[in-house]
Amino acid sequence: MKKADIELVGKFRSALRKFEREQEYLQRSKCCKGLTLAQCHALLEIGKLEQPSLMQLAESLSLDKSTVSRTVDGLTNLDLVDRYVPFEDRRTVLISLTKTGKDTYNDINYENNTYYNKVLAAIPARERNFFISTFELLADTMVSVNRKQEKETAEYGN
Repeated sequence: MKKADIELVGKFRSALRKFEREQEYLQRSKCCKGLTLAQCHALLEIGKLEQPSLMQLAESLSLDKSTVSRTVDGLTNLDLVDRYVPFEDRRTVLISLTKTGKDTYNDINYENNTYYNKVLAAIPARERNFFISTFELLADTMVSVNRKQEKETAEYGN
């Protein structure tokens, strides 16, 4: 790697660490209503998908089914989600928000929308759409690179 590339990567990683620290602060403070980050993300995804199967939720979160199952167990114990096994397909587990789960989902969305509205308002209006597009590109690229590495690791055992 060239020196210029190393410097650029270092600057990028520094910005990511700052971003991650702020995300951790938000999660600890109020934005996830006392849930772990995994529980918060699962709850938001369940609310968005409305009544996903456990497998759909795992795919949406890019996690394995057993990890998502444990997370859903925790949300069930907190009375935030219900599990339902449809009579016509006993192998499927559907997940939905309870009344408390819907309230928590709405509260988390409200808190986060309010906060991120302030963040986006601090970015010059002419740059907001570009910023969001670039951030989406970063997130999608990270997902793509990670899935490719997972696939290579599984294929070659590295």
